[in-house]
Parts: sequence; structure tokens; C-alpha cells
Amino acid sequence: MNDFVEALVSDGRSPELPEELDWFGSLVGSWKLDYVDRNLASSVKGEWIFARVLEGMGIQDVIILPARDARTETPHPLTEYGTSLRVYNPGTRAWDVAYGYAGKIFRLKARREGDQIVLTNLADERHKWVFVSIEDDRFHWQNVNVRDDGTWHVNADIYAERA
Repeated sequence: MNDFVEALVSDGRSPELPEELDWFGSLVGSWKLDYVDRNLASSVKGEWIFARVLEGMGIQDVIILPARDARTETPHPLTEYGTSLRVYNPGTRAWDVAYGYAGKIFRLKARREGDQIVLTNLADERHKWVFVSIEDDRFHWQNVNVRDDGTWHVNADIYAERA
């Protein structure tokens, strides 16, 4: 297993990835989070871990809901254990993203929209995941659906603090 991790994980950003397009680089590390599902009026503590991969051309993460130290024999209604692979695409100057967890996989395209990073689901462009803000020690993420009138309905928020 050590060979796999050593081949996958990278020490830093690839020189082929322009610094100004390294949108996810500041997320590298471990985060404690509060996941708030607005539709279910439920929340859960979780963790989100990011690392550079693929010789520094990608960022991979693992999101764990509820956090490993809070899991019980009775599953929480917001249980999820998933991974995203974000790979910078020099041809489009955007990021190609795949997210998967048990029984599901989504393909997304990540682009900057003002100060936000918006990941649009390629199979349903009305579904977006948005990094609303990223700071050194915290970030805010949302799961949204775009309504017919163009307004956004927020399904869930994540408020994260660096661990």
C-alpha cells in the first residue's frame, strides 16, 4: 500500500499548473466541518481531507460524514464517505472533477465565477457545488440547485475549519 500512496500523493504543485489557476491548492490539509442539510433540517460533524496527487496536477479529497470519531452502530441520516479527484485541464484552463461514494459518481467542471469556485454537474447543469469562500483557516461550501428563474436554492452548507 505504501507504494500506491507514494505514487499517488505529491509534495507540491506541478510547474505545469499555473499558480493563478491553483484554485484548490489552499485546501490541502485536514478540516473539521459542520454539514448542514437545509432540506432535512439536520446537521452532522464531519471531516474533509485534501492532498495533492498525480505529480501535482490534481487535488484529491476524502469527505467523511459523520467524522470517524463520531460514528456509531446506528447510521446517521447524513452518512457519506466519498472522494473527489480534481485534475487541472490545461486545454480548458479549468478543472475536471469526479466525485464518488457508494453507488454514485458525478462528473463536474470547476470554473471561477468572481470570488467563488463553481463546480457544475455535467449531467445536470442546474446542480452545482460552490466554494463560496476559502480562507487560510476556514472555508464555506454549498450544494445548490438553480431554479427556473435563475435563483439558487441552497440544499446544504459546509462550514469548515482547519484541523
